[in-house]
Amino acid sequence: MKYSIIIPHFNDFKSLERLLNSIPSRDDIEIIVIDDKSTDEYDLDSIKSKCIFLNNETSIKSAGTCRNIGLKIAKGKWLLFADSDDVFLNNAFEVFDSYSESVDDIIFFKSKSLIEGSNNVSERNVYLTDLIDKNLNENDESIRYMYFPPWGKLIKHKLVSENEILFDEVIASNDVMFSLKTALFAKKISSVNETVYCVYKRANSLTTTHSKNNRRSRLEVALNRNELLSQYGLKYYQFSFLSIVLNFKDVFTMKLFVKFFKSIVLFRQRMLPNNISIKKIKNFLSRWF
Repeated sequence: MKYSIIIPHFNDFKSLERLLNSIPSRDDIEIIVIDDKSTDEYDLDSIKSKCIFLNNETSIKSAGTCRNIGLKIAKGKWLLFADSDDVFLNNAFEVFDSYSESVDDIIFFKSKSLIEGSNNVSERNVYLTDLIDKNLNENDESIRYMYFPPWGKLIKHKLVSENEILFDEVIASNDVMFSLKTALFAKKISSVNETVYCVYKRANSLTTTHSKNNRRSRLEVALNRNELLSQYGLKYYQFSFLSIVLNFKDVFTMKLFVKFFKSIVLFRQRMLPNNISIKKIKNFLSRWF
């Protein structure tokens, strides 16, 4: 098996079918869909004929849980991840095939982004494209530590299994630590100037939902990410004290505050953004004093 494609899904069977139709039917591609306790009714015969269809029967409802279920049975040399409301582009697997014998542990590809239901361009992919361009043109390694989603890249299955890397089983940001750990353990990475994936922006997606529970989950993951980067001497790539306070100040629990405070006291936390200026510091201080 050359590729294992792992897809978590919840209550959007039409988009899931669209994604499945964008993947060629080949003996060396296995498609693993894990349904995350969907409540909508749908005729699944067509979907099940195109993939291995599993249900999340654990007590934890999470895309991370679903992805971990997929990892347990995946057989491919390469892992690919997709969100059920996105698609692979027409030439994607021809491109993947040309790199399938690579010695790299992770190969990053470009993506494009559209607003669901239209041909209007979204900006969801812009920072990822910038990371790839910097890696290609400047040999900038930021892509290892700043490329958060699991899609848009080929990942050696051996890298994940040998290092026992799993997704966080949380309600938001389940993929951040997985992406960071794979990048930290990868001996060799590369980037490719080919666009293979389309990510859709939707008004009601988890990415655009900013409930307190979702944001608190993102905060906890951000603190865990900062701690791991500190352990590897990579504080430069942390979310700064300033950005965490500005983005999450209203969702701290006592447990998370103690964790954050401890990281500051032990000098494990970067304080200011890398692109900070005196003017920005003054503007920030003026909000509080």
